Amino acid sequence: MRMTVGVLIVLAVMPIAAYAQLSSAEYTINTGEMVLDFDVRYDLGTVMYDRIQITDGTDTIILGISDVISERGDSIRLNMDSLKAALVNNMSSPILKMDEGAVRFGGAHSAVQSVPIIGKVQVGVVIPDTYQASRHMVELSTEHFNHILERSDASWRLEVVFNDNERQTVSLLELEQSDIDVVIGNESLLAKSRIAQPGMIVMACCDASTDYDIVRGDPLFFSLVPSNNDALDATLAMMNDVGINRILPVYPANDRAILDRINYQAQVAVADGIQYGFSDSSEQIVSSVADAIASDLVMLPGVRLGVLLTSAHDTPRILEAAYQDRSLTTVRWFGLETHDGILDSSKAKFFAQEVGYMVPYIGVLENPLTVSLDSYMYGELGYAPNKTAFGAYDAVQILGLSILGDADIYNSDIDKFADLNVEANDVAGVISGISSEFGGYTTYVGLAEDGGLEAPVYQIQSVRGDAWVRTAMYNNPVDTKVGTISFGDAILPYIQYVAGEPLIDDVVQVGLLVHEYDAYEAGLAARMGLALLDGEYSLVVEDVTNNDIQDGMRLFSDVGIPIVVVHAPESSTLEASVHAQNHNTLIIGTASTGVQSAIQNDNTFRMLPSDMWQARALAGMMAHDNIRGVVAIYPDQTQAQSLLEGVADVFAGEIDMTHSYTDISNVMRNVTLSAIEMTERYGHEGTAILALGDGDDVGYLMDNALGTAGRINWYGSLRVAGSPSISDMTTGSINLAALSPTISGGGHAQLILDSLYLMQPPAYTNSLFEAARVAGMAMTQSDSNADIARALLPSIADDSNLMYDDISFDENGDLASYTYDIWRIDDAWIRDSIYDVMTGYASHIPIGVMVPLTGHDAQRGIQQMWGAHLALSAQNEILEQEGAPWRLSQRVVDTASSPIVSLGAARDLYNMNIQAALGPPDTVSVNEIGRFGSYSDFMLISCCSDAPDVYNSYVVYLGSTDVHKSQTILRMLGDDGISNLLVIHDGSSTILNSLASDFSGHLNVQEYDAIDAHSRVVADADDTLSGMLNLYDRSSVGVLLLADHTDTASILGEALYQNNLQYANWYGVSTDGVLPDILYNPDAVATATNTNFAVAVPAIPKDVDELKAILRMVIGFTPSSDAYLMHDAATLLSTTIIQLNGDSTAPAVAEIMPLLAADLAGITGPLALENNQRLTLSHDIWRIVDGKWQLQKTIP
Repeated sequence: MRMTVGVLIVLAVMPIAAYAQLSSAEYTINTGEMVLDFDVRYDLGTVMYDRIQITDGTDTIILGISDVISERGDSIRLNMDSLKAALVNNMSSPILKMDEGAVRFGGAHSAVQSVPIIGKVQVGVVIPDTYQASRHMVELSTEHFNHILERSDASWRLEVVFNDNERQTVSLLELEQSDIDVVIGNESLLAKSRIAQPGMIVMACCDASTDYDIVRGDPLFFSLVPSNNDALDATLAMMNDVGINRILPVYPANDRAILDRINYQAQVAVADGIQYGFSDSSEQIVSSVADAIASDLVMLPGVRLGVLLTSAHDTPRILEAAYQDRSLTTVRWFGLETHDGILDSSKAKFFAQEVGYMVPYIGVLENPLTVSLDSYMYGELGYAPNKTAFGAYDAVQILGLSILGDADIYNSDIDKFADLNVEANDVAGVISGISSEFGGYTTYVGLAEDGGLEAPVYQIQSVRGDAWVRTAMYNNPVDTKVGTISFGDAILPYIQYVAGEPLIDDVVQVGLLVHEYDAYEAGLAARMGLALLDGEYSLVVEDVTNNDIQDGMRLFSDVGIPIVVVHAPESSTLEASVHAQNHNTLIIGTASTGVQSAIQNDNTFRMLPSDMWQARALAGMMAHDNIRGVVAIYPDQTQAQSLLEGVADVFAGEIDMTHSYTDISNVMRNVTLSAIEMTERYGHEGTAILALGDGDDVGYLMDNALGTAGRINWYGSLRVAGSPSISDMTTGSINLAALSPTISGGGHAQLILDSLYLMQPPAYTNSLFEAARVAGMAMTQSDSNADIARALLPSIADDSNLMYDDISFDENGDLASYTYDIWRIDDAWIRDSIYDVMTGYASHIPIGVMVPLTGHDAQRGIQQMWGAHLALSAQNEILEQEGAPWRLSQRVVDTASSPIVSLGAARDLYNMNIQAALGPPDTVSVNEIGRFGSYSDFMLISCCSDAPDVYNSYVVYLGSTDVHKSQTILRMLGDDGISNLLVIHDGSSTILNSLASDFSGHLNVQEYDAIDAHSRVVADADDTLSGMLNLYDRSSVGVLLLADHTDTASILGEALYQNNLQYANWYGVSTDGVLPDILYNPDAVATATNTNFAVAVPAIPKDVDELKAILRMVIGFTPSSDAYLMHDAATLLSTTIIQLNGDSTAPAVAEIMPLLAADLAGITGPLALENNQRLTLSHDIWRIVDGKWQLQKTIP
């Protein structure tokens, strides 16, 4: 037998790591450097670079050891040579891929994995350390810019690189060596760059003025800082506005040029002026001014003389000296910039007020974003930022958008890094256009072709009390409310600015008296309230914490402010009220008032209910929790004692009222002993501590609660709820509940709270927010007349609710509300229930509202949010009348017009135990959420999407589907005899499939990409239409445009210059109203008129004038069908939950909603659903006639 002997070789198989290790790949586009980050450390020396590649599926780059800069265990730094970098830049959505075994982790081979490559464009920052606020603004603006890019799933980010070399010229050269082509800096950087000539873009910000000759001398220089002449222009316009017809300049001898500038720019007579030397005393200067004034007033009858002080540095001493001479008060005085030295001198300050001294100040505008920026910086720096710093925020935004090449950051879906503007000349070529189209967040920032501000905005400021106060505006821009924007995680109303006229506009001044609170934080909340009003308002803040309240109130009377918001405890408010009653001034207080302090028909109103109701709510809240024994802790103050007595009058259990305090550090020991005694009678669950101090006091007490006091429930008054001094770390295991007047259950109140919480105010700050808004409206509508305002104030309040659902006053001037939100502390303050003094305890049942508050669909989202709110408010009124033990509220989440964000929002709501939600309006998002809901028990009612006909029991569609829209289009075409159709579409519309199957005529289809120039699109369409016009009867040829509203306006505008396209009827379809963008484009209007452009829009219901007026008032523009469809969607969902007696779980809602809908009629018509859970909607057909949209007909 033959035997074969072999050798068995056993190969050791290396294990493969079973978890992901590569976390990200970031590629710096301007340098070619790439960083690979790992979430665990890899084994140094094990990287096999030939197993790492960059690819887009078409082109591939294999890495090599020559590409490596360094290995650090948790990262790898690479540098692409110019050829590889060029290839990466031209890849479509490149990814970095690691093959199996490319690197080892603890001896194990890595698995195959890949990550998308995120590109970064670097922008240099050369701002000195002394400009701390500006540097923080740059960082925050970059963070916010990238936040939007990330939520939009963009493939690139902005990165700022600070260079802090003491010599700015060296900083520029070092940044240039790092291949950075764009730099932000302060004004002096322009001159340094002119010397160094690095060939970089320099964007100047963060100063009061600059030399425009330098800016104009280089096409790469840009400045968000006004020129040296702009402040003088503002001052001269201001003087002209008050009737000055002769100017007396007072200027230092070393600035003779200022007199030449005044003579050149002034349009009225200019005196020779008073020139003074370094050695001249203030008294000598003032004596010369007095002589000149006396001479001019005698020699020039009818002259209205204005004194112009050109040196801000010398102004305080000149005004102080002028205080001694009463003859100098016969003329008006002006300056070129503010100087706080005036406020430091009581004489200079008094004289400045007496002569109406006015100066221009760089024009940061009061809007929700600037107030939030102010708040953020105040928290970061510990002091109020200089307003010149705000320009840094806009500088980052302008440069980021210029790198993108589009003023709309949401158009960031580029797939090639090469499409970004990175080199200096490319960025410079678009900055001016981008800046004007962007408009600015903090002020109007449109840049002229020469690189300077097109229309620099100035506040006109005067001295009021101890502060500079805005009294007018120069170059006040025109503003339009256009939806909302993202401020990090907060959502703020967005105001779009365009250049205004160089006129002086009056600014309405609202007074705020603050006592025992942080005046700046109080001012921020009040300013936010005013910023949401139409018009220009200025807050005059008087902090009397260490001063006499009567003197503070006297200031407002002296400067003609008849309505004052008083943010102070009750005792201080009463003192202010005495002055108000004696001096015909109105007060809107933010403190609740004890019964003994309420006086009918006086001049004091309060944006909080009487303590009588708060006492009943506290007692009722504790009774609901089965508390029978209470140990009270309260400050030794009249209001706290009165409130506690009110609680004792209605509480059925026992209250120990012996623990008042003046020194809080010594009170807890005795409280603990009393708590032990009380628990012996009622047990731990039946015993509680009632703390009636403010948030700081209660936070301190809880932090020092030991033993029994730390194991029983605590309750707090409205001075506690929402306090930033109290957190889960402070309370530990203590259960704390506090109350505050009920805020609106609508999403708008939630958004306001989110933005106010940037300041971390307690819940009672809501009353300050609303008080400021009511005061501002009353000042405007009464023309600052106290008697008229007194008569109008109740009706103004009735119509102005925003944070509160109801702002009406009772006969004593207190807020006529008897319901309180109950707040409990968990990881944060949570508003979980309601206590109604009349009807008792009610829980919250939250409904999710997923709408796009940012992104392309923001205008749709804001009106959908309000449509839902108004519907739910109506249902809550019914629930309240019926005494139901629960109320409905909204939990709004921003979907950012992104399917990825929408799906994340649905998961967030589900994790909050919310299983039923409204929105969003886009089809892709609805489909994503529908799939999630089908396996997670999540119910979605989409009011406005055009999703395809795919049945899903957990999705209900109240909107126009593709089939409905297609049928409407066919009706339009049939009515006009169109049998030959050219369709131009952007590839995103799904209507075409339905249309193609049902259209019996000849169809030509032209698709274009987002990157295609619209001039090219219409040129191609014109060629196609030329052939169709030759083949078919002209009256039978039409053009259907399926694109978003922005593209539609642009394509119509370009079509004006194509002859053939003007000879066919055009058609379109819209889900978000009648395409307002077209009206802003004259060429588009011309094409729409020439071609009888007809747009099909989901029909707006008839007979909804009242609802339409309310929506128009709160959202700032005319609502589309979205608002009404969301109103119906919210009504359908809430009716279903009511029918289920408060059950909002997805299975229960999904089961009975179709049955209820069959018998329910909404404002848009019957809500009976088809088999696929959709409505059949009518469509309105609109055309432009005489430059305006007009309704032509309705197609059922």
